Order: sequence, then structure tokens, then C-alpha cells
Amino acid sequence: MLPDRSLSGIVERMLSGPMGRHLAVRHLAAGQLVDGAVEEEDAGEGSLMVVRRGRLRHFVSFEGKELTLFMLEPGDAVYLHAGSALEVKKDAEVVVIVTTTLRTLARTDSDLALAVAPLIDRLLQKSIRMIEDMAFHGVKHRLIRALCEAADRDGRPVAHGVVLDAPPRAEDFAMQIGATRQSVSTVIAELGRSGLLRRFGAGSLVISDLGRLREQLATER
Repeated sequence: MLPDRSLSGIVERMLSGPMGRHLAVRHLAAGQLVDGAVEEEDAGEGSLMVVRRGRLRHFVSFEGKELTLFMLEPGDAVYLHAGSALEVKKDAEVVVIVTTTLRTLARTDSDLALAVAPLIDRLLQKSIRMIEDMAFHGVKHRLIRALCEAADRDGRPVAHGVVLDAPPRAEDFAMQIGATRQSVSTVIAELGRSGLLRRFGAGSLVISDLGRLREQLATER
């Protein structure tokens, strides 16, 4: 069987071998914040964080306002530096590799260097898409896209649609799409009146017709 050349596969291989002592495994609780400036100061340099499990939000903030750049899922990686800020959305386990160690490991395992670049590029593309959405699309379009992505990622199919058991709050959606909470709440109410969204049970959200919701991406600018 061919070896797993994904970054997560390479990291797992290193953790189980002699190189594992150079990697730091950390457990992060939901709600915990990771400050890149503190991480960089403690380590004396930047570092690569690879997500093994859980979910983290990478964001920027200014004068009390926050903007989500992208979400990190298992297998994703991000470079931590003074400008980085992350919020743990779901209990997580990560592997941290400081820059000096990363360079050394990359010289001994070429697969590592080849695996890191596409992941970083993918996150960059996510950020570029977010900027394009903010520049060229309205709040409704951006929110519908976020709802569709949440349904694809976390949705639970049922007879009457797709259930999001723990959907993001209005303020979470607002930070994710670069909008105000009020404008997000207005669009959610509008989608509710059209029959596409409804609350279900304690905190769950039901998308009654995901296909119809996706169709609105083509017509809603």
C-alpha cells in the first residue's frame, strides 16, 4: 500500500517514530483562544499548527470587531505568527512544529515540504474568496453560501430537510461573512418566512429544501 503523503498522514508517521519528540501535541478546549503573538514569543519564532481533530476559527479583530478569515478542520494547517488569532469552536487536538524544527524535518522528509504548500494555498484561496464575496455579493448571498457549507459539513439529513444540530449563532455567521448581526438576523428571518429555514427543538436549525437554497446562490447577488 502506498504511504499517506497528506500532511496529516506525514505528521502521524512522524509522531509514531523518533521524530515525534520534535513535535508538540496540544489539547485545546472549546472556547479557548490561541494568540499568535504569545505563541511566537513563547517559542521565540513562528510555528506550524496542524489540526488532528476538532474545529478552529482563524480571525482578525480591530476595535472590538472580528472578521473570520477561515475555519480549520482536521487535516488543515496554519502558520502561527504575531498576527494570528484562533478560537477553538470544537474541542481540538493539534500538533505544533516550530519553524526551525519544520525546516530541519523538511530537509529530511521532502514529502513534508510538498504537503504543506497546498494546504497553505487552500487557506489563502478561502481568504481570497471571502474578500471577493464581500466586494461583489450582498449579505443574503454570503449567508446562503455559509448555510449551504454548514449543511454539507455538519448537516443531518431527515425526512423534512437537513438539520443543523448546533448551528452557528447569528453573530458567528456575521463574523464569518463580514456583516452585522442585525443584517444576518434580517436575512434569516426572510428565509424563515419563505419556508427555507425553521427552528427545531432546542437550538437546532432545519433547512427544509437545500437544493432550493442552493439555487438562490445563482440568482441572489
